[in-house]
Amino acid sequence: MNPEYARELLFETGAIIDGHFVGTNGSHLSVYVAKDRATMFPRVASDLCSALAEMFSEYDIDAVIALAMGGIMLAQWTAHHLTRLRPDRLEVLAVYIEKEELVLYKYKESGAMIGKPYFEKHEPIKVGDQLILRRTNFVLRRGFDKDVMGKNALVIEDVLTTGGSGARTVKAVTLAGGSVVGLAALVNGGNITAEACGVPVLKSLVNINRNVFTEEECANFGLCARGVPINTEFGHGKE
Repeated sequence: MNPEYARELLFETGAIIDGHFVGTNGSHLSVYVAKDRATMFPRVASDLCSALAEMFSEYDIDAVIALAMGGIMLAQWTAHHLTRLRPDRLEVLAVYIEKEELVLYKYKESGAMIGKPYFEKHEPIKVGDQLILRRTNFVLRRGFDKDVMGKNALVIEDVLTTGGSGARTVKAVTLAGGSVVGLAALVNGGNITAEACGVPVLKSLVNINRNVFTEEECANFGLCARGVPINTEFGHGKE
C-alpha cells in the first residue's frame, strides 16, 4: 500500500475531517482524524494494518503494543499481518497499555497554596471543597508486563499529535523490560519525530498538515479567535 491509497481510504470513509476540534491534551486542531470511521470496516482495518506490518517486516518483532481502547484493534491486526509475513517465526503477540489515574494530592480546607494562576481563573476554594491533583500513568496490566519482558516490541499509534502518548507507551514497555524497536502510526499529524517519542525509528502511513494551537493561542489568534465553532461530535469538544 502506498501513502496515496492509505490517504484515499481515510478520506473515503470520512476519517479525515476539517473544522475545529479539541484533542486529548486540550490542544485545538484544524483537522481531526476519526480513525474509527475507517477501522469499523474490517477490510479497511486489515489493509491499513497490513501496510504498517509491511513497513516493519524486516525488523525482529515479538509483540505489538498499543494504547487501549482504540489501539487494541490496530495491535491485533498488525500482529496478525506481521505473523503472516514471517511464518518461520513464533506468532507475534498483540497486547495493550492502559491508563491509570493516580491521586497525588487532596486538599479539603481553604487557603490551599495552589498558585496565583489558579485563582485568576477559578473561585477561591472554600472549607469543605476538595482540590484533587491527578496524574495519568500508562501501565501494562493483565500480565502483559511479563509477556513483553525481554521481547522486541513495536508500538502502534493511530494519530500522532504531540507524540506524548507514544513516548509514555514506550516508557511503560521499557520499564517492563521490553525493547522498543520502533513506532508505527496510521497518521502523523504534527510532524512528530522518532526522537520526540523516544524510539530509534518512526514510520507513518499518512502525514497531514494541520494547525495545532494551545487553548490560549487559539483564543488569541487561532480558530476560537476567528469564531470557528468547536466540533462536539468528534474529539473532546463536548467536554
